[in-house]
Amino acid sequence: MDALDRSARTEVAALLKKLALGPATTYNQRACYLNEYLQFLTEVLEMPESRVRAADLVDLDYAAVWLKAAGDGYTRQRRTLHGPKASEGAQAARRATFNRFAQHLGMPQRLPVDQPASKALPVEKSRSIVAALAENRPPRTTTAVWERTSALAAMRLATGRPMSQLAAVDVGDVDLKATVPTVTLGEKPYPLDELAVRTAQRWLDRHALLTSELLGGEVHALWITTRPGRPRLGEPARHPYLPCSFRALWAAHHALTSRLLVEPTRLGQLTAPDPEERAEELEIRRRRPAPPTPPPSLSPADRKRALEKAAAVRQERALLLSDLKAGRVSIGDVLARVDRTVGMTRVGRLVEALPGTGPAKRGRLLSSLGVEGHRRVQGLSEQQRQELLRLCSADSGLPTAG
Repeated sequence: MDALDRSARTEVAALLKKLALGPATTYNQRACYLNEYLQFLTEVLEMPESRVRAADLVDLDYAAVWLKAAGDGYTRQRRTLHGPKASEGAQAARRATFNRFAQHLGMPQRLPVDQPASKALPVEKSRSIVAALAENRPPRTTTAVWERTSALAAMRLATGRPMSQLAAVDVGDVDLKATVPTVTLGEKPYPLDELAVRTAQRWLDRHALLTSELLGGEVHALWITTRPGRPRLGEPARHPYLPCSFRALWAAHHALTSRLLVEPTRLGQLTAPDPEERAEELEIRRRRPAPPTPPPSLSPADRKRALEKAAAVRQERALLLSDLKAGRVSIGDVLARVDRTVGMTRVGRLVEALPGTGPAKRGRLLSSLGVEGHRRVQGLSEQQRQELLRLCSADSGLPTAG
């Protein structure tokens, strides 16, 4: 049987089977518009779907009626901010879908596909939009969607790469701990600016929190859904926290910017700085000193042992100062010790523990010695130690050695 005489549904399924091996975004778009076209023809021709032939779908007159109805919003299934009429981009995608189906059947029919001109925003305008989105959660927006959208917009502005690459990023492609944080796109690393790093880290923290609720294993995709999907074609709703579609990412950015700025923007409109400007910013960041290394995290058992050790040192120091005040040990005996208990003792506390020493005498001794009271004993030079012994002996009349 000739392909044109076969059932339209059969040939649509055959084409979608081929497209399933390619990008998911292309497959989803072609499936959406082919199913829309087929359903539209069944209504217009007033016949069951089984009687619609593949030849009907490549009829230019039928295609013209379909495109006119779609443009007027007759086939629309979702509400939008622009009213019922279809956008120029959606109409171009419908014509491209018709052409792909005709090519599948080996037919010469083609519709002109004129992609709408992209209205790119100036760099400064793009920066202000991304910065505003990163700092302010729009009304009627969940925190997770806002964090995901602002991170994606900041990454688009920092790299200047198309959404087809950014939408496919995995968690492992983002390296925020490097000297110059990067995201790997198409096996090439791209540096991220400070805003992109901050928003990406915020989203990664949210990503880890959301995916920890999944029982089916780790999710590697960076952009994930934040709530269950809607049931489609009799299938149950998709579980949340799974890889997010390109359409959902695009729609979220469009919706959030419209609520925040009253002027919706597309992710593709954001213009990245000139490569030379990005290179200059990168060089400045490379020259900055590395941030201090945070202390290692301790296990509960290690933390308990450290606290017990610190408490023991404080108790030993208190006992030593008590003995010094009671005259059981001399200042010379104390300064002769080289252990941590004495070394970390403040000079002011040591002087004040001498018998008969009050605040006034303490201040006089420290002033004569020329050191601050908060200074540690281990920080005194040998000359300062000898001067401290001499001053204490002269002021108190007590022996400086036992």
